[in-house]
Amino acid sequence: MKVAVLTAHLSRASGGLHESVPGMVAALEALPGCQVDVIGIRDPRHGDDWKTWGHHVHPAPQWGPRPLGWAPTLGATLRGLAPDVVDSQGLWMYHSLVSLRRARRARLPYVVTPRGMLDLWTLSRSVWKKRIVRAWFEDAHLRQAASLRATAWMECRHIRAFGLRNPVAVVPNGVVVPTAAARKVSADGRRRLLFLSRLHPKKGLPFLLRAWAALAPRHESWELIIAGPDEVGHRGDMQTLARELGLVRLSWLPPVAGHTKDDLYRSADLFVLPTHAENFGLVVAEALAHGVPVITTRHAPWEGLETHGCGWWIDLAHGPLIEALDAAMQLDDETRAAMGGHGRAWMERDFAWPAVARQMLEVYRWVLGGGAPPACVVTD
Repeated sequence: MKVAVLTAHLSRASGGLHESVPGMVAALEALPGCQVDVIGIRDPRHGDDWKTWGHHVHPAPQWGPRPLGWAPTLGATLRGLAPDVVDSQGLWMYHSLVSLRRARRARLPYVVTPRGMLDLWTLSRSVWKKRIVRAWFEDAHLRQAASLRATAWMECRHIRAFGLRNPVAVVPNGVVVPTAAARKVSADGRRRLLFLSRLHPKKGLPFLLRAWAALAPRHESWELIIAGPDEVGHRGDMQTLARELGLVRLSWLPPVAGHTKDDLYRSADLFVLPTHAENFGLVVAEALAHGVPVITTRHAPWEGLETHGCGWWIDLAHGPLIEALDAAMQLDDETRAAMGGHGRAWMERDFAWPAVARQMLEVYRWVLGGGAPPACVVTD
């Protein structure tokens, strides 16, 4: 089977897609008889990032305003590859129109993976752009998809709330579970609270900084590490807030990847993501895979943190965040390590890439050939 994965920017600017799509592509290509081509936009700000997205990557130059993602050669590339099925990743940009046009002209079945772009928080941003794009092509693109894919049940509910009645395949992102390794203790022996994600208003950093202001004086053996790429100038805004709050034992790190990121996870005693909205939250899965307990909000689909005994799933507010952080930092090292072990076992069992890839291949075969839907597909 030939699968074409169609997306916008082939770079770290795509957030979690920069990790999850290459992971999915590699896992699919490890299955017998499956070839995957990735088609997207070469990002001039991160020139070589596209090379990490797979073995068969087709980068296209962009023309015009970046938010639209107009890349005229995308259509010709897709037509020339002649895939059996297309998986269109993300919404509100030109590649959706390419997917829709090709499907109409070649009767080509396609799956749309919205990537959290139908949750209420995201829909409330850039409202006029979304209204125009919906009327132009996105509503038709969504309605005519053979199937939509949600990475969690929460995202499936967002899809239904948007008014879409297509079949929905609920298939999580996968995660690489690394070989178990000892925690990397910081040079000064401090315990480490880690935030690792895009520095964007969506991620709830003001809540974290204000919580740290309240907790740092009574947890002097702890430090806070904030790492990730800056978006929309948010790093500068948050550093200003940190100075105003007089925060101590706080370090700001640049974006990390590869072994450097693995080492950062292994150095952490606790992971926090006080987010306003996540369709999945890959960094949560990565932290758990490294054996680190997690605190995140009910705006991320991680209620299993509590049922699996590996973290806290809280309301997004100052009080609940302070209470959860305080409780987690008061635990002894052995208890936190045991919680991390529970999370790692959960990731190995339910989120390893080979199993995720097999589910996606079942979905692609079903939209291509029909028959009874796979068990992961919701039709009501």
